[in-house]
Parts: sequence; structure tokens; C-alpha cells
Amino acid sequence: MDHFEWTEDLNLGIDIIDSQHKRIVDYINEINVAIFHEDVAMIFDVMERLKDYTLDHFAFEEQLMNQAGYVLLEAHQQVHRRFEDKIKKLEDSLLNGQDPFGVARRIRTSLMAWLIQHIKHEDVDYVPVVKKVLNKKQGWINAALDRIFGQTEEA
Repeated sequence: MDHFEWTEDLNLGIDIIDSQHKRIVDYINEINVAIFHEDVAMIFDVMERLKDYTLDHFAFEEQLMNQAGYVLLEAHQQVHRRFEDKIKKLEDSLLNGQDPFGVARRIRTSLMAWLIQHIKHEDVDYVPVVKKVLNKKQGWINAALDRIFGQTEEA
């Protein structure tokens, strides 16, 4: 069974975002376990949590970029919407009775590509702008974390 590892080159240097991105690695590994053990219920469970995570993470990340005045926010949001559509189509495939292990492999491939492509080539662009305002906006960040994820964490 394959095990995917988080590597330091995926860190953006914004702890709260990096910790959220690490969840993608967890989902990849959970999908690997589900495929290995032929656990259909686990595939559905991971898919449901992945869908929720995607919406929550994107909402938080977009609010953070908006607070920082990131000029490419709209383009970044469009990238997020396309990924949400991909996740929705994968979920629909599962719900419509397609081979769950084939769908699980597509989920895994999509997540691995997203992790590398999006973080390294798109998210990295907003980092300098967000870091400049991060400490000034700590109260807003904690409120957003609480609102979106139901918990307050340190940024």
C-alpha cells in the first residue's frame, strides 16, 4: 500500500494554511487504505469529509486573501470553483453507482495533482501579501476559524 508524505517544499510558511493543506495528505492516505482494504464505506466517508473540507478551506483561504487585499483573488476563486466542481463530479460518480475503487483512484490522483500544482504554483503567489497583514488581522483570523471550522487555532 502506498503512503504519501507531506514534504517541506509544500509549506507556504503560513502555519494555519499549511496545517489545513496537510489534511489533503491525510485524505490521500485514507483513500489508499480504503482501496487496499476494499472498504467502500470508507471511500464514501472520505469523500464526504473531503467535500466539506474543500468548501471550508477555500472559504477561509479566500477570506484571508480578501482581508489581505490580494489582487488576484478573483482568478484564485475561479481555480477553487473548478476544483469544487471536480470534487462534486467525483461524488456524483460514487452516488451514481460507478465502481467505487475506480472513483477512489481518481480522487487520489486529483488530490495529489492538486496538492502539488495548486500549492506550489498558485497558492504560493498570495503568501507575501497575506504574511504582511497576518499579524495585524489575528483577531479576524481567529473569528473566521471559529466561524468556518468551529474552533479557534493559532495562525
